[in-house]
Amino acid sequence: MSREQLLELEDMKRGLLVQAYRMKQECPHMSPVGLEHEMYVAIMAEVRDITARIQRSAEA
Repeated sequence: MSREQLLELEDMKRGLLVQAYRMKQECPHMSPVGLEHEMYVAIMAEVRDITARIQRSAEA
């Protein structure tokens, strides 16, 4: 993976983490069955995926 691609992934990850943080601030008591919680879980899953991709490329 090129350095530009890694930087792009890092930027995407940073943006997702900011979005997740804002969601937690705006909805501190998210219902586990609500739409906000589903969106938060999806964002954090994407963050984990990006982190894994970055780690794999660093190991290669």
